[in-house]
Amino acid sequence: MIFSSTHAVDCPYQYPEAIKTAFQWIADNDVANMEAGTYEVQGRDIYVMIQDITTQPAEVRRAERHDLYLDIQYIVSGTERMGYVPYTGKEEILDNPENKDVVHYTNLENETFVDVPAGSYCIFFSNDIHRPGCAAGEPMAVRKAVIKIKEAIL
Repeated sequence: MIFSSTHAVDCPYQYPEAIKTAFQWIADNDVANMEAGTYEVQGRDIYVMIQDITTQPAEVRRAERHDLYLDIQYIVSGTERMGYVPYTGKEEILDNPENKDVVHYTNLENETFVDVPAGSYCIFFSNDIHRPGCAAGEPMAVRKAVIKIKEAIL
């Protein structure tokens, strides 16, 4: 998991080209005023879901992990709390919907939470269980861009 901000000072490391492409798409588009929906950046290899959500208490949000795609959860407005725990393969599965790139988990141990304000993002890889959509205090409206990148192209 990576937590950072578009306002942070540039670091000497470079993200892989696919991640740079995703961030360039965010920079080139007015995500604050776009219609909610799904936008292809590079077909189904890289696509963006613009979402308007209301955060909820963490105990009602489901923890999830993806095998094929990494998630960049970029907060456009509001603040969202996100849970994180490294995937060990020993976690209790809540459900694993067929033909969907998501597995939900329950009863996680040692989950850590981070508050993600506007302009900040978390990158979750296939070895990261994450719990998005949590309230950082009282529930609030959040606009976010969830960028999906096929890990195979990294």
